[in-house]
Amino acid sequence: MGARRTLAERYELTSPIGRGGMGEVWSGFDKRLDRPVAVKLLRSDALPPRSDRGNMVKRFLREARLTARVEHPGVPAVFDAGTDGDELYLVMQLVPGIDLIDFLAQHQPMPMGWAMAAAAQIASILAAAHAVSLVHRDLKPSNVMIKPEGSVTVLDFGVATLLEADLTRLTATGEAIGSPAYMSPEQVRGGVPSPRSDLYALGCILHELLAGARPFTAEGTYPAMRQHVEEPPPPLRSLRPDIPTEIEALVLQLLAKEPENRPADAQEVYERLLPFLPRPEPADSADETTPGPDPTRPYRYPLAPRRRAVTPRTQQAGVPAANLADIASARDEAADLAEAGRFTQAAELLENLLGQAGEHRGARLQLANTLLLGGDYARALPHYERLVAEIGPERADDDPDVLHWRTQIAICHAALGQAPEALAHLEPVLAIRMRQSDAAEDEVVELRIQAATLRASAGDVRGAAADVRAIITDLDPRDPRVPALRAVLARFAQR
Repeated sequence: MGARRTLAERYELTSPIGRGGMGEVWSGFDKRLDRPVAVKLLRSDALPPRSDRGNMVKRFLREARLTARVEHPGVPAVFDAGTDGDELYLVMQLVPGIDLIDFLAQHQPMPMGWAMAAAAQIASILAAAHAVSLVHRDLKPSNVMIKPEGSVTVLDFGVATLLEADLTRLTATGEAIGSPAYMSPEQVRGGVPSPRSDLYALGCILHELLAGARPFTAEGTYPAMRQHVEEPPPPLRSLRPDIPTEIEALVLQLLAKEPENRPADAQEVYERLLPFLPRPEPADSADETTPGPDPTRPYRYPLAPRRRAVTPRTQQAGVPAANLADIASARDEAADLAEAGRFTQAAELLENLLGQAGEHRGARLQLANTLLLGGDYARALPHYERLVAEIGPERADDDPDVLHWRTQIAICHAALGQAPEALAHLEPVLAIRMRQSDAAEDEVVELRIQAATLRASAGDVRGAAADVRAIITDLDPRDPRVPALRAVLARFAQR
């Protein structure tokens, strides 16, 4: 395995996924719980000058605790916080998706329903945060993620407060900390941010989603700040006439210069957006072929799982195949990770390897076994099926490898609650093993017991009981398994 930085002997940093004035955000793995995480590192030189480190650490931990209090699916879960050398680190849920900057760049003009749905989800998140007295202070498109299923996540709650050196929010070099394009007038003036400051930023974002441009577009920090304080925003309908008058009025109110002239709270904003959100649709009308995230989906199909076929990865176009040494090194690293119980990380490494190297049967088998050992039966199943489909025709029906993979397919189906499918795959394997070996051989007996159990799970209790009686007949009466099998038979009789 290559050397990687590890925090607190637990969080292994894998690759940077973001960089800013405060520090870096890394994707990583929690080695103890075998799960991917995001790790935010705040550099000591990014903290306000002349700040007392001890107090800063206390403030940092306090803000982490406050963020952890927000119970909303749109706020990443906070797992841990601490210090490592001169850096503060925050360990959070790793959120997949695309930020609003890239999302808007890909969808111009933004469909009105999408903009309303994204803004409504942000309002819902802000309402949950404000309910526990947590103000974001630096809401902007780069802090808003659209996940693949269309749900919105707001990042970086509580972090901006660490960077407030003084009431002007200016660094020693005179640059504003935060995002002048979305900063409320009271923050520009040096006032204390409030929940309505977040609503102002939401107004800037909604204006940008609908109009394709920010309400104030001056270049440079101070010109942008001056526009927020002095200039009125352009009415949306002058830029996009199809926008409802109610939405134009809401955005103008969100962008009011004085906080008291804005909506009362995020709940009011959500309620005013509600009439423009899509209504729930029948689940069977979902178009799962639409590429990319759709922020209206959580409203059209609330709580519905996203249907998708789990297909093994093939070589990506334009990606050169890895050489044999790289493949061997990656497989060794994945084996070490799996040996340490870090199945999620091992599987990710092997999936990336298959994506780069193209089809490699050894790596695919290793991936299938890793997923199975990690309990991810749904993802392991198609890999075993592919191995059987591609290699099975090349070998004899009683090939031990193919028989083993067919058994693993049955195990996956059984674990997923698909007893008839599991039995359909296990019975041919059992028939071959019965021809190859004595019916009382340990491995054969275990397969027969599994088949009987699956038969009962599939509803054929009478057939399962007959299977168990046959097993008892074939075993030596002194076999220690006989009492347990008789107990199973007694339970079948009660059903």
